[in-house]
Amino acid sequence: MGSVTMALALPSYQSYLERTGRADAVTALQRVQQAQERYLAQHGQYALRIDQLGQGVPVLSERGLYRIAMFSDGPDNFEARATALLDGEQAKDPSCSQLTLRVTHGVIAYEPSARCWNP
Repeated sequence: MGSVTMALALPSYQSYLERTGRADAVTALQRVQQAQERYLAQHGQYALRIDQLGQGVPVLSERGLYRIAMFSDGPDNFEARATALLDGEQAKDPSCSQLTLRVTHGVIAYEPSARCWNP
């Protein structure tokens, strides 16, 4: 009876761990977005590189589950990406191992899916 219960509970628990891990990526990307909005207010354009955003935007998420990178090809847009570390637990979450926040002329897109962004 106990092993049957464990077999049923384990996938649910694994799903819970994946969702809480994704929250680490979402928080990190929201920090990039907030820093970009501050930069835009001060400079009239988005920063082209993550190091222009200051100390509050690290290259690793708070829990260290994701590497954070930012890309831009112009002053009116940017893309921030959280990629699960290859040797970390979140790499086992294949459909959400990379989350992307894209801002183009004020329009925000969340990728790859709403499921990944709503832990």
